[in-house]
Amino acid sequence: MKYSIQSIFIGKPQTFISKQGKEIHTAFRKNPVEQNIFLGKLNFEGDLQADLEHHGGPDKAVCVYPFDHYSYWEKVYGRSFSLGAFGENITVQHLTENEVSIGDVFSLGEAVVQVVQPRQPCYKIAASHGLRDFPDKIVKTGYSGYYLRVLQEGMVSAHDSFVLKEKGSVTVANVNRLLYHEKKDTHLLQMVLDEPALAEGLRKSLMK
Repeated sequence: MKYSIQSIFIGKPQTFISKQGKEIHTAFRKNPVEQNIFLGKLNFEGDLQADLEHHGGPDKAVCVYPFDHYSYWEKVYGRSFSLGAFGENITVQHLTENEVSIGDVFSLGEAVVQVVQPRQPCYKIAASHGLRDFPDKIVKTGYSGYYLRVLQEGMVSAHDSFVLKEKGSVTVANVNRLLYHEKKDTHLLQMVLDEPALAEGLRKSLMK
C-alpha cells in the first residue's frame, strides 16, 4: 500500500504573541520544504524544537498529520487551515489514526520509519490559532496525528510516498481511546503494552 504525501515542513523555534497577549516560544509554525531533505534519527535536517522536555527525541523524530482531517476542522471552525497548520512535519493522505497502527513500518524515500505513538495536543496549537478549545476537540475526535521513529536515515522528498512494509498490532485510534476515554479498559491496555514498537516514554506512563 502506498500513501501520498501532501507536503513536508520544518521549523525553528520562534516567539510570537498569542491573542491573549501571552509570549509563546515554539517551533510549532513550520515552513514547507520543496527540495529533497535528509531525515536523520532525531529529525529532518533543519527542524528543531523549543521544548526539548516534551518534544523531540528518537520517538518523536517526525510528526505526521492526516490531510483527511483538514476539511473537518474547516467545517467546525468556519475557516480555512493551510497545510502545516497542525505543526506537523508531514501531511499525508488516507493514512488516518484508524488506518495506521503502532509498529507499522513504512519506507519513505531512502528512509525507513515506524509509527510509535499518537501526538498529544498541547496549548500551543490553541495559542497558534487563537482557538482555546482546539486541544479538547482534538482529544474528543481522536484526530491527533502521530509520531514516527526513524529506523533508517536517508533523503526524503514530498514527491515520495509512504509504502507499507510491516503491520503493527493496535491502531493509533485505539491508543487514543485508552489515553482519553477508556482508561480502565485493561484488555486494551495490555494490547498496547504488548506492542514492542510502542514509544518508551508512553509505555512508562501507561505502566503507572
